[in-house]
Amino acid sequence: MAPSWDSGLFRAIHHGWHHPALDPVMKALTDPGPWKYPLFALAAGLFLRRGRRGAIALVTLALTVAASDQLSSAILKPMFHRARPSVALADTRPLFGVRRSFSFPSSHATNFFAAAPIIGTVFPTAAVAYMGLAAAVSLSRIYVGDHYPSDVIAGVVLGILVGLLGRIAFLRLDRSLPGRKDAEAPSGGP
Repeated sequence: MAPSWDSGLFRAIHHGWHHPALDPVMKALTDPGPWKYPLFALAAGLFLRRGRRGAIALVTLALTVAASDQLSSAILKPMFHRARPSVALADTRPLFGVRRSFSFPSSHATNFFAAAPIIGTVFPTAAVAYMGLAAAVSLSRIYVGDHYPSDVIAGVVLGILVGLLGRIAFLRLDRSLPGRKDAEAPSGGP
């Protein structure tokens, strides 16, 4: 069961912000449905337009998000066994129905924030916009009734930590793999 502050904040967002016009927006942020794959393709295309560096970043990003997803979904959720609000609280109105899978931490928050350090490194001018998107997706998880605020907060912290490790890996790969145009020759010559 969630602490009273967590349940109270959950209800403030889930019930207090509820509006029929906001429901489809929050549902789309949580699950873009058939738009998911074109959005992935668009993102991949943007990375690949950055050439070799973008390709390295795309692979590193995919591996980082896969690692964050497995850490949150396959390791931590079974470890904590926390029921979702739609199961634990009788007054929820979950927009995706009652889900019996575990709640802590939010994998959406973990994955979106794990991507942030790498995206911010490759696309610095888009970093703030992407963080806004990640925050909106994370907030949508509370709104739709799938997560407590603490699930999301834990996911954000976990995601940023995993993402920073992914960023370190990306920067090391970018410096060390052959083909970098601005790398100096080993002898210091041209």
